[in-house]
Amino acid sequence: MSYNTKNYMEQGGGKLVIGGELAIITGGKITGLPVIANQAASEATTVAALKADFNALLANLKDSGYMTPDAFNLSSTLCTVADDEDALAGNHAAVESVTVDGNAISIVANVADMTAFPSAVPAQGTHKWIGILITTGLADITVAKYNGYQLTADDVTEAIYRGGQAGDIVMWLKCNEIATTPKTFTLSAPGYAVQEFTVSLTEPEGA
Repeated sequence: MSYNTKNYMEQGGGKLVIGGELAIITGGKITGLPVIANQAASEATTVAALKADFNALLANLKDSGYMTPDAFNLSSTLCTVADDEDALAGNHAAVESVTVDGNAISIVANVADMTAFPSAVPAQGTHKWIGILITTGLADITVAKYNGYQLTADDVTEAIYRGGQAGDIVMWLKCNEIATTPKTFTLSAPGYAVQEFTVSLTEPEGA
């Protein structure tokens, strides 16, 4: 007669498999499980404030591992060009498309038709720049981190100036570089898993 044990320790003792029932009797306890961060009792006096408190609780549950975290679902487009930005406008005219598929942002553009110009931040150098808006799905990007950097109200102001909304990120891209070396970045936010994204550029067919 054969007998299959539902609960057993795998060889080497590194993993306990529970295929049946694990009973914790009086006085017993389990240690080492995730612990949710303490959250103060809500003192909300409006529905909107109560919603904010409830959403904070959900984020705590997700960040602690008790609930599956959310995942970013990005979309992207070229950002708005100001009237005095002729070089940027010309570079944007060389872009055929900006598409997002999962964690990949793909740009089709003719880099040879672009003009190199200096960044407003001198340390970033002179490149064939374009600007894209990345829509995160968040109501406000100041709760998010880009490559570990906490986004601020200044980033929201830039997104709105460039034709986006408070949940969008402006990303400036050196097309002369990403044509050969794709750019990677990470996004994180309360209740969201840290995700890595890749931006790549290809030439139009026949270019």
